[in-house]
Amino acid sequence: MLVALDQGGQVINLLCLKTSQIAELKTQHLVCPACRQRVYLKHGQVRMPHFAHVRLLSCAYNSENESFQHLSLKKDLFYWFAKTAQVSVEQFLPELQQIPDLLVNDKLAVEVQCSMLSVAKLQERTKGYLSKDYQVIWLTGKKLWLGHRLTVLKQQFLNFSLHVGFYYWEIDDQKKELRLNYLIHEDITGSLHYLVQHFAFGSGELLTILRQPFLKTGSELRVQPKHDIANYIRRQLHYKHPKWLKIQELYYHHGQHILADKQDMNQVCPVGLNYLTYQFEGIKVPEFCQVTKPIKSYYQQFIDYQHTHRDAPLYSPLVYATFFDGNLKRI
Repeated sequence: MLVALDQGGQVINLLCLKTSQIAELKTQHLVCPACRQRVYLKHGQVRMPHFAHVRLLSCAYNSENESFQHLSLKKDLFYWFAKTAQVSVEQFLPELQQIPDLLVNDKLAVEVQCSMLSVAKLQERTKGYLSKDYQVIWLTGKKLWLGHRLTVLKQQFLNFSLHVGFYYWEIDDQKKELRLNYLIHEDITGSLHYLVQHFAFGSGELLTILRQPFLKTGSELRVQPKHDIANYIRRQLHYKHPKWLKIQELYYHHGQHILADKQDMNQVCPVGLNYLTYQFEGIKVPEFCQVTKPIKSYYQQFIDYQHTHRDAPLYSPLVYATFFDGNLKRI
């Protein structure tokens, strides 16, 4: 943790102190802002200065094993935000019993997630912020970068806007950059396809960068078709993969065979849309805890557009909505 309270109840933020001032804290009586238990300064040769509980019992500041990556990224983001916005680090929110890594302009909670956590915990923390009208943005560290496959946990970090579709933030301590992965789509093998924007630390106003998903981009995504999809499906059925056995059962039940559906084998779809089964089961929208607006219409518009534009690039939801409805409502 990077903050503590002194004997007068004043917040001590290590990121706002000079080296000489930090050294003086070793002799002071300091307590945790949340649990009011004693904390002490850890200032070694390897890790950056931070506070730790003398005796950790139960505290909202569950950060005793914070990695250097996490501490370093919070520091970099704090200084970046501070150039143009009001920002506090690790401010305890008593009404939520939560502590965002950074709180910007009193309403935007920015969380830097470098370690694994349960889906239930992620959902709980997100819903907590939203219930009190805080906005929340999750920036994922190395262990949670998007990569080529979407795990159950990563799916819950996805967000959505009309202008860029599904998007996912990454933060890189080594390259000192923030990355926006957007127009995220998935093919039937589970491989992800998306575009990436890179933002070097300190370049431009950070709040403006975080608004990029809500700015019109005109981007499009082109994906080269795969030529071995049929063999891939045969292998999945041969090894009795539960997902593919269920899909095959649906086709059989309707007097069809999955391998006969040649046109749809190379279909690349928005995350969460199962292009192979919607004709039998209807459109099912999975849970995305960061997505608070309905997206079923996006799926339907995508399907309708693809039926007559199979060779077209993949566009933002705004393009499909505009194509079918001139009276667009903002999502």
